[in-house]
Amino acid sequence: MVFMTPDPELDDHQIALAKGREGEAKIIGHIAWRVETPADVKAFYEQFKAQGVPIHHCISHAYEEMGNTVSCYFLDPEGNRLEVYALVPERDEARINRPLDLDKSVDEIIAQASGLVQAAAH
Repeated sequence: MVFMTPDPELDDHQIALAKGREGEAKIIGHIAWRVETPADVKAFYEQFKAQGVPIHHCISHAYEEMGNTVSCYFLDPEGNRLEVYALVPERDEARINRPLDLDKSVDEIIAQASGLVQAAAH
């Protein structure tokens, strides 16, 4: 796998290239859209739920270069996995991925993504 970015200070990658899948696998592996704030991610999440869009999972990714994310993965009508994400200002020095509960307030979501509190199990 190869990760490419025009600005490694801003993003660890904007394009990732990987070997194709065998057989009947979906063509698209993953597409992500970066939005301005965690509140924007929550708004997309709420809209997806209201419209019956399948939510795959919600997670905070921890990247050394750019910090932590609030990420919502969802499925398009063909079953491709897509993501909407935003960076959080606080960094979790443990740099581990954490599940998120996007039904919480934006402040609580940011605290989860920063490793200050854990998401409740659903």
